[in-house]
Amino acid sequence: MKKSLFIILAVISVGILSTALAQQSQVNSSSVYSYLGLGTPYDNLSPIGSGMSMIGVAIPDPFRASAANPALWGGTNYTVGSGSFSISNFAVSDDFDSGTNTNFDFGHFQIVAPVIRNRLGISLAMYPETNSRFQITTTSNMNLPTADSTSSVGYTNNNVGVGGLNRLEAGFGLRLTDNIMIGYAPSLMFGVETIETRLFFEDARYRTVNYSERTRYRGFAHRFGLAASAANILRSNDRVVFGATASLPVDLSSHKRFTSRIQAGNNIRDIDLVPEDSFGKQTINYPFETTVGLSYFPRTFFMIGAEVHYQQWSELNTFEGTDDPFTKDRLRVAFGLEYDAGSRFSEGFFRSFAYRFGTSYDNGHLTLNNQNIETIMFTAGIGIPSRAFGSSIDINFDYGIRGTTSNSLVRERIFAVRASFNLTEPMFIQRRLN
Repeated sequence: MKKSLFIILAVISVGILSTALAQQSQVNSSSVYSYLGLGTPYDNLSPIGSGMSMIGVAIPDPFRASAANPALWGGTNYTVGSGSFSISNFAVSDDFDSGTNTNFDFGHFQIVAPVIRNRLGISLAMYPETNSRFQITTTSNMNLPTADSTSSVGYTNNNVGVGGLNRLEAGFGLRLTDNIMIGYAPSLMFGVETIETRLFFEDARYRTVNYSERTRYRGFAHRFGLAASAANILRSNDRVVFGATASLPVDLSSHKRFTSRIQAGNNIRDIDLVPEDSFGKQTINYPFETTVGLSYFPRTFFMIGAEVHYQQWSELNTFEGTDDPFTKDRLRVAFGLEYDAGSRFSEGFFRSFAYRFGTSYDNGHLTLNNQNIETIMFTAGIGIPSRAFGSSIDINFDYGIRGTTSNSLVRERIFAVRASFNLTEPMFIQRRLN
C-alpha cells in the first residue's frame, strides 16, 4: 500500500512538471530545469578556468588551488588554498509569464600541499557536483467529488526544491617526468534533495494539500587525471599544455521518503506517508564523464585555451531502475584566453591584473518536447594580486542564455558574479629584505 502511494505521488510530480513546462502561470526559479534528474551540473573547478568559461584541465598555476585536474597537483611547490562563492540572477520567461530570482551560493573549498616539491602533491577539497534550486507555481483545474456529483475546482500548485550533490575529495598528483604528470582522486559523493509541494484550492470546502519528498544520496567516486607539456613548438620559449580527466560511473545509494505536515487541534506535526525503510534503497547510476583541454602560451603572459567536456547522462536512472526519459548525453565546448599583465612586471595598478575572457556552448543534458535545453555562456574575469606574494582574488562575470520559449518551454537569462579567494604559503613567510 505504501509503495503504491509512492508511485501515485511520483506520477503526480511528473504531471506537475509537465504542466509547469507547458502552461506556467508564474516562473520564479534559480533554474526551472534543475527540477529534473539530479540537478544542473556544476563546472567551475578552477579559479582561472572559471574566468574563461572553462573547467581548466590544462591550466597549471602554482599559486591557486584547482580541482580541475588531479594530475596538476604533481607540480605543486607551495601549500595553497582557495574558496569561492557566487551571486546569480535568473531572469526567466515563457509564453505566459516572467520572473526573476537571485541566489547566493558557496562554491568550493580546497587545500593543495606538496609532499615532495614539484614532484608529489596532495589535495583535500569539497565542491558541488550538481545544484537543484527552483520554485514553480502553476494554476489549473481538476474534477473533485462533491456530495452528489463531481465539480471542476481551480487550484494553485507550488513546488519549491533545494539540494544537489557534493564531493568530498582527497587525492594526489605525481610528476613522472619533466613533462608528464598523472593524478588520482577518490571521493565521497553525497547530497540531499528536498521538494515541498503545496496545492491550494479555490473552493473553501477543500483543504490545502501538502507533502514533502526528501531523497538522500551517497556513493564513492573515482577520478583520474593526465597532464603533459612541451616547449618551443611554434616559436622559441612558447609552451603547450595538454590535460585530460576521466570520472568513472558512480553507484549512488538513494533513500527516499514522503512526509506531510498536518494540524491536529492546536498541534502541527509531520507524518510519514512513505518512510525510508518502507521504500527501501535504490541505486542511481551517476554517469561517466571526461574532459580534454589544450592551452597554448605563445608568451609567458598570454594564454589561449580550448576544452571539450562530455557527460554520459543518457545512462542516468532515477526511478525504479528505469532510464530517465528527460536526460541525454551532454557535450560542452569552450574557448578562452588570458592576458596576465602582472607577469610583465609593468608599473601601475591596473597593469598588475590578469584579464580573462571566454565563451562556451553546452548542448545540455536534457531533452524536453523534442528540444535540447542548450546553454550559451559568455564570461569575463580579472585576477587581482594582493600585496602578499602569490595570493589573489579572482572575480568572474557570467552572462548566459539557457533554453527557449519555443515548444512551450522556458528561457533563462543568467547573470552571475563569482569570486575566488586564493592564499599561498609564501604570504606567511616574513620577508627579510624590503
